[in-house]
Amino acid sequence: MKISIVVPVFNLENEISAALDSIFAQTYPSIEVIAVDDGSMDGTARVLDLYAANEPRLSVLHQKNGGASSARMAGIKAASGDYIGFLDGDDRIDPDMFEILMRNACAEDADIAHCGYRLVNREEVTFFYNTGERSVQDGRQATKALLEGTKVEPSLCNKIFRAELFEQVLMNSTFDLSLRNNEDLLLNYLLFRRAKTVVFEDVCPYQYIVRSNSVSKGNLNIHQFADPVKAAQTIYADAKEDPLLQTAAERLLITKLIRAATCYKTATPAMVEMRRTMQKTLRSTVRHYLKNNEERFGRRALALFAALLPRTYDFVHQKYLGMQGSSLWT
Repeated sequence: MKISIVVPVFNLENEISAALDSIFAQTYPSIEVIAVDDGSMDGTARVLDLYAANEPRLSVLHQKNGGASSARMAGIKAASGDYIGFLDGDDRIDPDMFEILMRNACAEDADIAHCGYRLVNREEVTFFYNTGERSVQDGRQATKALLEGTKVEPSLCNKIFRAELFEQVLMNSTFDLSLRNNEDLLLNYLLFRRAKTVVFEDVCPYQYIVRSNSVSKGNLNIHQFADPVKAAQTIYADAKEDPLLQTAAERLLITKLIRAATCYKTATPAMVEMRRTMQKTLRSTVRHYLKNNEERFGRRALALFAALLPRTYDFVHQKYLGMQGSSLWT
């Protein structure tokens, strides 16, 4: 069976060739690659076109800048494979990644196969998690694990998905293409919800490259706080009637709201207004959350603390981070 690998690309003229090289070094033979140039303003388009002239398995699409979601959707619509996978244009994969994923998908007739990954920077390499564990879950169990962040990471790039799953999602008006943050979590949720069988092997062939100019290291912006809340609200609205998923979806929403409502690192007018809106939403959402006896009392108490005293919560949280190196909200 063929795998279509979608690569959204924006201003990566110095990185994209290495990413593509790692794809075309795959031991799995039946692949096609669709690189979507999302309105790059450097030499990315030229690099992609030159690469495609010498590699018949590569197709290049050029579009106006619309964000990663828009680029991925363009690639998905052009894909002809039985399964679809993704690679970010500044990352790398080991030569056997797609062979591992397809072997597991075929063995279990799975709609989704996924693996671990490793975080690579100049100082160290961190594995998530590389235990060698292999497990098979039904779609609802795997969706719960995704929402809880237990072994199912929110990235799209360490997975392959049966192509038919996307046909259902593309017709789903709840997927917001304007999202710039946590759009991968939302798309994963919509795909996992439609899967019957999901297989996981905890090896780490995906290399997430940490760069000094990474977006996550840049200045804070509204998308980093508002978009995760929008994604979590969409997920919660869909999952709140499912007894297995409701608590995990509500916890996810509270987590995103607390982060947005207690961020005092910037005071631009837009960020101040966004924070006020999130504080109001958090207060109204916490009322229901406090009644959820499936959640630990300490977690509910922290949520109430953040809702009533957001600035104080932020101060305490920063102190806790400095001492413990981990979030106050766990």
